[in-house]
Amino acid sequence: MIHDVLLTCLSLSRKGISIRSFLASNVVEEFIHPCERKIFVDILNILGYLNEVVRFAKYFGGINPTDISDFREVQEYSSGYYLKNFAKGIESALEDYYNEIVRLEAHYEKKKTNSLIYIYNTLESHLPVILFLRKLITDARMQKLHGCGLLQNLHQQYDHGIVHMDQILAKIVKPVKLVFYSHLAHWMLLGMIDDKHTEFFISFRQTGENGVKDTSERSQSSSSYLSSVAEEDIWQYEINMAQLPRFVSTVVAEKVLFVGQTVLVFKMDRNKQKTDTWTLRTHGTFCDDVSELWDGKEAEFSKMIEDLNDNDSIDVLRLESVINEIKKYVSQRLSDIAIIEDDLDRQMGLIKDFYLLGRGEFYLEFLRQLHGSSDDNSDTNARNFTRSFEIASNVLGIVDELENFTLSVQKTRINLEQSFEFGIWQNLHLKYQYKWPLNLLFSPITVERYNTVFRFLLIVRKLQHDLQLVWARHKWVAKTGSPVHVRIMNFRNHLTFFMDNLQYYIQVDVLESQYSLLMNKSTYLKRNLTYQYWA
Repeated sequence: MIHDVLLTCLSLSRKGISIRSFLASNVVEEFIHPCERKIFVDILNILGYLNEVVRFAKYFGGINPTDISDFREVQEYSSGYYLKNFAKGIESALEDYYNEIVRLEAHYEKKKTNSLIYIYNTLESHLPVILFLRKLITDARMQKLHGCGLLQNLHQQYDHGIVHMDQILAKIVKPVKLVFYSHLAHWMLLGMIDDKHTEFFISFRQTGENGVKDTSERSQSSSSYLSSVAEEDIWQYEINMAQLPRFVSTVVAEKVLFVGQTVLVFKMDRNKQKTDTWTLRTHGTFCDDVSELWDGKEAEFSKMIEDLNDNDSIDVLRLESVINEIKKYVSQRLSDIAIIEDDLDRQMGLIKDFYLLGRGEFYLEFLRQLHGSSDDNSDTNARNFTRSFEIASNVLGIVDELENFTLSVQKTRINLEQSFEFGIWQNLHLKYQYKWPLNLLFSPITVERYNTVFRFLLIVRKLQHDLQLVWARHKWVAKTGSPVHVRIMNFRNHLTFFMDNLQYYIQVDVLESQYSLLMNKSTYLKRNLTYQYWA
């Protein structure tokens, strides 16, 4: 009988269903002595808990889950590689239990006098671990945990402070961490996301005529799109906040996103975008694929990410350190490569002149043309803005400098012209046609930020121009002999004083000083690169 109990314990490691028929029989009532009846029932209760754990591990982590055909709770769980590896971790955590049962069986074969209490004591010593595993499985089922959310739940279990449980948890977490670090390495080093279950915190989102295409659809054609990356697709990757674990801050997640997008930029077809000047100035140091970015360092960074899985738990500080180091290297390489570009200083100057209104005389002429295109400023429309922008460039003779800039008014469902005075100004969009490698620095998000600053500065300049028109009208009224109320004149003077000082502070104290620091840094890097080349 005792041998049957031991076989029942071991049978859980196979299909996990033989215990059901044993529990349903009348063995306890008919053949067990009343003194051991309570002990036997407690043994069966422990095996019942263990049965739940093993069935989960075998169904989701086993090679052939159809062996457990009556696993009705499958619909209550999510799916994905994280859950599968979680089940494998559960199976690994049960190895000590299986070894103990084998030891017990060998022990009882040698002894003639045996007792159920010895089996009970052994199983009871494993009961805290069994209940802990059962709790983790219940959490995964009740909360429908999957992906990084499942890893986060496991990570926070380290707070209980029990050493033995930490060792058990380390066995469970290790295969789950392996999937996480694999996703991290593939994205940061190769620009790849093979995530059909949308489990990683970086995902692909694209809204088009056919609706939203997510990472699961994108991963089905990963082998094809990675060899021919379109620029518009690169910036469709974003942070999936639903899968962002709490041990990864949004700042660190932004760095991970940046590195992966930079790798994808280097996978673009740049043959048509490179100039002869660029090819000559690379000095043979760079090549035409992603190795141009890593310069032989990818194996080193891959080893750093792989070593993260050696820790029993997730070392958050070490994880952030590795990500920061990779991001720092990528940023430095971008600086080195971008500085080689002949026209970088000139291009940065153009961005300052037209995005940050460094060419004040041009935008003054633009406002004059815009004011003259309509008798009533409220009647200005998109065509007036575009036409005034082109006329102003012709008047000042800077058409060549503006050949890569286009001003347009973005469409919106709300009629902002009627809702408030500067509504249409909030929809202005200055587009810049940049060439490689400047697209390494100016993502669509960055360009939109520049446009936000551009619209604000242009509205400030527009207010200054309107106040100047008010002053001119007051001067004209005064010459005709009509009185102008002194309070209106004082109010106009105060507004003019405020707007002039605000504009001076933004343009000179903020933008001009920061631009000077940027150019000084650019000059310093260019000198270092020149020195390294000739050395």
